[in-house]
Amino acid sequence: MPPLPSSPGPERGCGNAPDERRVVATVAVAVLGVFTVYLPVNGVAGALNDIADSTGAGTAQLQWVSDAYVLPMAAAILSAGVFGDLHGRRRVFSLGLALTGTGGLVAALAGLLGSGAVMPVLWAGQAVSGLGAGLLLPTTLALIAHAVPDADDRGRHIGLWAAGVAAGLALGPLLSGGILEVAPWGWIFVPASVLSFATLVLGHRCLPESRSPEGRRLDLPGQLTAALAMVGLIFGAIEGGSRGWTSVTTVTSLAVGVLALAAFVAVERRAAAPLMDLRLFASPGFATAAFASVIALFATVGFTFLISLYLGAVHHHSALEIGIRLFLFAGVSAVVNVPVGWLMRRVPPLALLTAGLAVATAAVFLFTQVGPGTGFPGLAWRLALFGVAVSLMLTSVTVVSVNAAPWELAGMASATSTALRQFGGALSPAVVGSVYAGGLTGGATPTSAFHTALVVVGALLAVGFLGCLAVLVAGPHDAHPA
Repeated sequence: MPPLPSSPGPERGCGNAPDERRVVATVAVAVLGVFTVYLPVNGVAGALNDIADSTGAGTAQLQWVSDAYVLPMAAAILSAGVFGDLHGRRRVFSLGLALTGTGGLVAALAGLLGSGAVMPVLWAGQAVSGLGAGLLLPTTLALIAHAVPDADDRGRHIGLWAAGVAAGLALGPLLSGGILEVAPWGWIFVPASVLSFATLVLGHRCLPESRSPEGRRLDLPGQLTAALAMVGLIFGAIEGGSRGWTSVTTVTSLAVGVLALAAFVAVERRAAAPLMDLRLFASPGFATAAFASVIALFATVGFTFLISLYLGAVHHHSALEIGIRLFLFAGVSAVVNVPVGWLMRRVPPLALLTAGLAVATAAVFLFTQVGPGTGFPGLAWRLALFGVAVSLMLTSVTVVSVNAAPWELAGMASATSTALRQFGGALSPAVVGSVYAGGLTGGATPTSAFHTALVVVGALLAVGFLGCLAVLVAGPHDAHPA
């Protein structure tokens, strides 16, 4: 979660609306914005089989459909908060919506093109949308924080923001599946695009402009080296699955990613206003929470990617049938968010994160027992269990990161946790997709390849669980509820 700036009092939006109406309008527009950003995430995942059937795309090309969206999002999040503070949060929010809307139209257009141009245009549209999403995500929270100065009241409104995220993830596959029953796959990008432009109009009408430029500076070398590191590592992981791990392209890409990561660390150590304050990682509690941030979204996005491919290839489900099954875990996660938010006031968030990682590990390994003969009930309870785990992990992980950081670095800790979480989400389709594709290339059945890729996800979750458990047992790094 990005840092939440405080303010002595925002300008009025929505004309001369009273303060309460202004707050409601600001929160509503922010929630609608974040709902729009997350609507395509699971929605596109549920449509991957239809895209493959229509275009003949292989697993590596399908990996880029997801990563082309999540990777620019992760890169843009790092600097979006600074852009908003310097140039105006409403302006950056509007730019993000304009990009997501335009990218959605480009992706929709890809569905109308000839086979040779489809995938590059689709990737380009997803990349533009992802860049807009990365600008929009931190800005929505900053807008809420600016409109609601009281910390207790702000927490309630941020809960609505989290509900918008969960609703987008839950409804995306259902909406896409319904569209694919009656229209070609390109149309799945239209609803988010229309919502983006509609929210842009509402935001221009209702949102106050605000900025906090004092002491803020863009860390351009840090931004560039971070983006290059993410692209190099993710591109290398995807190419490793399709070309082989010893190919020149794979080795070069991974080497560029590692060198860029080393350069990023060197730059941040010397930066006057670093993009990521590396002092945070001196705390074992924060370092563990940061690793858990990566794993949490890695597991969530990777599982969604794999289960969508599996249900299409093995169970021969339509996009709508896949959407209904994805809704089981995303919908359960959205519902469980409410009691988890209540629990975080009474139970140490690190304990909830540790429990979430344990439940997720169990759920993923339980999925290695499913096969072509597994019916809906057998899938449903496993999906619901994974939904509970996702809620526990994603709701608590940022709070754990902030609680483990020094007070003066709380905002940086929140932003770092969010960026790392999105990087995990971007890396996931590359890694699990490569494992899945490698299994198929080696002669494995789709079910066996699915199980092998799940073992990778489950092993990472288990490592995250053991790390959090060790910190929890070692001492009161996070002894107080949020």
